[in-house]
Amino acid sequence: MEKQKRTLVTADNSLIYYEISGKGFPLFLLHGNGGSGDYFEKQVPEFSRYFTVFTIDSRGHARSTNTSNKLTFDQMAEDLYSVMEQEQVVKANIIGFSDGANLAMVFTKKYPEKIHRLVLNAGNTVVSGVYSPIRIATTIHYIFLKFVALFNDKAYKKLQTVCLMMRDIGVSKSDLQQFSAKTLVIVGKYDIIKRAHSLYLAKEIPNASFVLVPKQGHSFAKKDPETFNQEILTFLQEK
Repeated sequence: MEKQKRTLVTADNSLIYYEISGKGFPLFLLHGNGGSGDYFEKQVPEFSRYFTVFTIDSRGHARSTNTSNKLTFDQMAEDLYSVMEQEQVVKANIIGFSDGANLAMVFTKKYPEKIHRLVLNAGNTVVSGVYSPIRIATTIHYIFLKFVALFNDKAYKKLQTVCLMMRDIGVSKSDLQQFSAKTLVIVGKYDIIKRAHSLYLAKEIPNASFVLVPKQGHSFAKKDPETFNQEILTFLQEK
């Protein structure tokens, strides 16, 4: 499978790396915190049979840089919009995993006209949507990195990404209620996101459906790609 490797130069001279494969209606895949577009290695070959698939390394992650002294979902949403502009994409399907789902929600709030269908896999609009043991572990990691970052650039970069998990994303209930795109909220039964929160997203987004996948946890796109791919393709291709 042939991949085109591209970069976007942002207004602040950050470089956003992305890959394109397949042909058809545009489909963007957004990875989770600390990850890269490679998270979807078991999705791209299948999805690119039906869609033009874009995998993006978010700002400050993997092969993408961040010249700013901060990292926010708003910045990442602007980067995504700029990639769409560069590639002349008028409208697209978006699949977001974890922080990628959070980015997808921020993007949908800002640019609803760019969304055709939306898939939210394990997203959370508020920090309290995550089970408390994970929140505690994230806080400990944050405190450790904040100390190490005083004399280590790599730790500072990692601190910026961890900070994304320490605050709400700025998408309210009324924002969700304004979403017009057909949406799939999909999570594993043993996800780190509270089921009540996933159900809340599915309830508040007007045209949303909810799928709970048995026996699976947070990264089930990697662990059970057959189920993940089938559920997503069924949703994206239904009339």
